[in-house]
Amino acid sequence: GNVLGLLVHDLRNPAATITANADFLQEVGLVDTDAVEALQDVKLAVEELRRGLDMLAWISRWFTGQVPLEAANGDAGVFLERLERADTPVPVTVELAEGDQLYAQGAQVAVEVVDLLLHNTRANVADPRATVRLYAQAGHVVIEVQDEGEAIAPELRPLAFTLEGQNALKGRLDGRYSRFAGLFAAAVVLDGVGGTIEADGERGAAIFRIFLRAARPTRRPSP
Repeated sequence: GNVLGLLVHDLRNPAATITANADFLQEVGLVDTDAVEALQDVKLAVEELRRGLDMLAWISRWFTGQVPLEAANGDAGVFLERLERADTPVPVTVELAEGDQLYAQGAQVAVEVVDLLLHNTRANVADPRATVRLYAQAGHVVIEVQDEGEAIAPELRPLAFTLEGQNALKGRLDGRYSRFAGLFAAAVVLDGVGGTIEADGERGAAIFRIFLRAARPTRRPSP
């Protein structure tokens, strides 16, 4: 875990340098159309690299006994309903259960995990779009991310969110592997706030289901 943390730290520096120089070239302006497109490809690739480094940093912290990602309690619905207005990896529809209490422990982490799952949709689904559902169930706030892709095979589901299982997922259409061991990273981040994740669904209706512990809203003191 410590070595992984060092590698992440060291890789951030060249990634930042590439980004800074790409931004500079974009500001200066390039006449050649192919060069402009190549520069945009570089920026997208570095953005993906930096996203991967964030996930590896979460894993490193988890291995060393730290909280992978500090996340505030809050109304998960408030955090996630913004996805419909945000620049997300794929188009998103958000459905909130009316009347349900969606205040959860570490709710802010749901934004990162759902974003990771939307990247998984983009990488694994021919017509990438997703529905995000939120509801309360047995002391938890549940967040479902569903798309029209292949669901993770039943025999792979117990392994899908473990470090050991990542090799088993890769290369299988019904493995739904995420770059940078993304499904393991999702489990790690959720573990830091007492949450869990599972895979479910069937072909054409793949589901990832996140469980966050329900929490009581913080009341402001009376004046």
